[in-house]
Amino acid sequence: MNLRLLGIIVLLVSLSGFAIWVQQSSDKEAKVSDLQKSKKKHSPDYFMEDFTLTSMDEKGLPRSILTAAKMLHYPDDDSTELDAPFMTMIAENGQPWKIKSDRGWVSANNELILLSGNVRIDRVSGPNNRPVKLFTDKLRIHPELDFAETDRPVTMISDKRRTTAIGMRAYVRKGKLQLLDNVHVSYEK
Repeated sequence: MNLRLLGIIVLLVSLSGFAIWVQQSSDKEAKVSDLQKSKKKHSPDYFMEDFTLTSMDEKGLPRSILTAAKMLHYPDDDSTELDAPFMTMIAENGQPWKIKSDRGWVSANNELILLSGNVRIDRVSGPNNRPVKLFTDKLRIHPELDFAETDRPVTMISDKRRTTAIGMRAYVRKGKLQLLDNVHVSYEK
């Protein structure tokens, strides 16, 4: 065999091996880069502990107050996660509705708040209603509409009455509650 031909074959095999190595290295780097990007996609950019946010109405009066033990903000979708949120929503008659849960999520522009885990609503008595405690596991709040709702089971306790239902709508500014389906009432003596 000719030395020149052998040299060319060795060179071509070496180049082929080098090309395969470069390809595998760039594939690994791309996978690492993709993994890093996916981790960054929904990573918080800031957090706060023991924070309070007060929203005002058009007259400059407090409309709602939201506090939480911890808040995490995510820049990819501008959402916020809350630990132990507590929200006070103020009705037209000035009587507050106090809402707390284990966890919360707030959409971009604060248009929707989702509460989950041991949700409790306390409506204090007003001129046209009695005090009520409501319990559910999930609640959607539309702050700008002063409206809260759930399609989950709800327990309402008021005076000596216990009411269970599936689904609820709360019109906070008006101080009104609507239980939607499968409503059962029991009275204690």
